[in-house]
Amino acid sequence: MIAISGASGNLGRLTASRVAELIDDPGELVLLSRTPDAVVGLVPGARVRFADFDRPESVRTALEGVDRLLLISTDTVEGRSRQHLTAIDAASEAGVDGLVYTSMLSPEPGSPALIAASHWATEEHLRASGLAFTILRCSLYSDFQVFEAAEALASGRFVHNRGAGGCSYIARADCAMAAAAVLAGEGHEGVIYELTGPESLNADRLAAIYSEAGGRRVEAVSVGDDELLDLLQGDRGADGHVQYGVALTVSLGQAIRAGDFGGLTSAVQELTGAPPRSVESLLAESAGMLSSAGR
Repeated sequence: MIAISGASGNLGRLTASRVAELIDDPGELVLLSRTPDAVVGLVPGARVRFADFDRPESVRTALEGVDRLLLISTDTVEGRSRQHLTAIDAASEAGVDGLVYTSMLSPEPGSPALIAASHWATEEHLRASGLAFTILRCSLYSDFQVFEAAEALASGRFVHNRGAGGCSYIARADCAMAAAAVLAGEGHEGVIYELTGPESLNADRLAAIYSEAGGRRVEAVSVGDDELLDLLQGDRGADGHVQYGVALTVSLGQAIRAGDFGGLTSAVQELTGAPPRSVESLLAESAGMLSSAGR
């Protein structure tokens, strides 16, 4: 049986639907979620089980009979690595044979990205767990560039702290396709796949793409880390999640500037048989909204 954690999330849903197309019996697919009602009917015939990484016993129970698990990294601000380690330990105790984990590009110590430490801790624990594993290191999702493009078009400015660094943005759907191929396939044990989009885009190139998508000139404006932090914080108050989101954005810009997200690979094509989607193609799907933002 194949289990997918976080099945109610965007990546989980996309991956589950693709795995269902690759396997013969949907009853061999297990959808794990803290909100199981949210995934009932997502894949007709699939099993739905409750699993909460903050309740280890629920994870062990949910993984009974499972052969392979996709551990999708959680979006928890605090305790993220603890949740991941709980899931890995539960998988080992439940007799799961193999685990696939969704990590990020360049999570090694020294990365300025705030999310890097939790990914690295998870990878290290997974390597020491004794489980057969595959790690999918994903670049940043190009899906979020739709919102960034809208903001840039509204103001005519794409303000950033990434310097001349580039990012090989990848569509979430391509990550899902790759994850499904690994889950339903063989021969991926012990492999780390770096999943990237088709090109590395710097700020000037992104500004040009946004301009074309929305029909309004967007200027790339490079600023320092502190200035960007102040601009993003604005009058948003002291809400912890908001402050974390702002700090994360600045830290990702630092990581892009350092070259951590600029690499390109052919992993998506090799795993799925199809080339990864471009940022332009994703923005084209939101052409109406972006055109309005540019007015």
